[in-house]
Amino acid sequence: MRDRKMMLLIAGVVVAVTAACSQPADKTETKIETTTTSPQRSVETTQETTQVGNTIEGQTETKIKTDDGTVKTNVGTYVGTVTVYEPGKKLEVLTGESDRHSFSLDPKDATVSIDGTVAVGARVRVVEEKGDKGSRIAVSVDRM
Repeated sequence: MRDRKMMLLIAGVVVAVTAACSQPADKTETKIETTTTSPQRSVETTQETTQVGNTIEGQTETKIKTDDGTVKTNVGTYVGTVTVYEPGKKLEVLTGESDRHSFSLDPKDATVSIDGTVAVGARVRVVEEKGDKGSRIAVSVDRM
């Protein structure tokens, strides 16, 4: 009987430790939507940000509506750790909850600006801007 109680106690401790270890890091999610209008145009902006620990994933979408049509831009901001870096080719950044984000660094795809001290293991901020229909406009990588 005593051995059985001890086994149950050990099992309870293992469950409690496992539950405590599986808790996610502090996570904050925000969403802001704004609309401004004038007789010539309307601008709608949606900004969503997720922060897990000291990493950030953010998306800002802007729609400008005029009589001539609608123009959309999307800006993604990522703060995390470089896991893959191939100059002129590829960058991969790890953010909260083990999310990996990959970016092409080919200058024919977009204007690319990279801090010269970026390396695997460095903490960076990546800002990627896309225009209408997902066309890439710019990628900027700064070491933090």
